[in-house]
Amino acid sequence: MTDRRTEVDGQPAEPDQTLRYLDLGEVGSWFGVTQTTVSTWRSRYAETHPFPEPDVVVGRTPGWARGRREEIERWERGRPGRGAGGGRPRKDRSGKSGQ
Repeated sequence: MTDRRTEVDGQPAEPDQTLRYLDLGEVGSWFGVTQTTVSTWRSRYAETHPFPEPDVVVGRTPGWARGRREEIERWERGRPGRGAGGGRPRKDRSGKSGQ
């Protein structure tokens, strides 16, 4: 089971500020992947290798502070490799599914 942060309503920014967070697409650009891939990582590894919790959620869109890049890159380096989640068996050269 993963520890989840408590969600609370955000505080307004100062009158001369706009708070800036990175969305899934911007995080994905660090790794050369799409926002859909980052979203998949968040759900696929939720139990075994949870993605860092977002700093903010706007509607249903998560956002991370730019200063958390090192933490998120460390998460990515530690995620299970290709095929760790199972999936369709590879086909052998004859076109038949193999084991």
